[in-house]
Amino acid sequence: MSKQTAPISFFLERIFRRMEKRYDYSFDYMRHMWHVSRPAFRRFSYGFMWFARGRDSVPADAAAVAGIVSTMKADCGPCTQISVNMALEQKVPEHILRATVAGDVDALPPELALVYRFTNAVVNGDFHATEMREEILGIYGDKGLIDLSSAIAAGQVFPVLKRTLGFGETCLKVKVGDADVAAARPEIKAA
Repeated sequence: MSKQTAPISFFLERIFRRMEKRYDYSFDYMRHMWHVSRPAFRRFSYGFMWFARGRDSVPADAAAVAGIVSTMKADCGPCTQISVNMALEQKVPEHILRATVAGDVDALPPELALVYRFTNAVVNGDFHATEMREEILGIYGDKGLIDLSSAIAAGQVFPVLKRTLGFGETCLKVKVGDADVAAARPEIKAA
């Protein structure tokens, strides 16, 4: 580590530790990126993470459902858990999160059940997503669809990045408030 990067490394380490404590989640994959490829770290941190956090036009519960369903398709472990923890911070009701993680679409309000089904169709390459997209547009509009698309894309990127770098973990139960919920991974359809 050069003298120029030492203060930045110290600052980043403090941020990583604070985030790990806050979310009970390992940021070792980010540390790895910082130490191996600073340009890749910057592209990911300042570009994609900023995009992934965007939500201007949809309610927190809709963004959470889309993000969690997408994440569970790629990983039902720590990435799903941090998605739930962040949704709880956004005041998304626990019963919505439990139903989403458990795959209990019938327990979701109709608009959120649509978001669940739409997200599941998108991440599985199901052409029924086209039909549901019109319903999504009718409820959330063009800006809302863009917000949902960023939540869906982010749900795939983090687990795939972690697995690729060797930091992926196996499935587990997801804690929602005081309850452990078995993660029901969205069905995977054959091509």
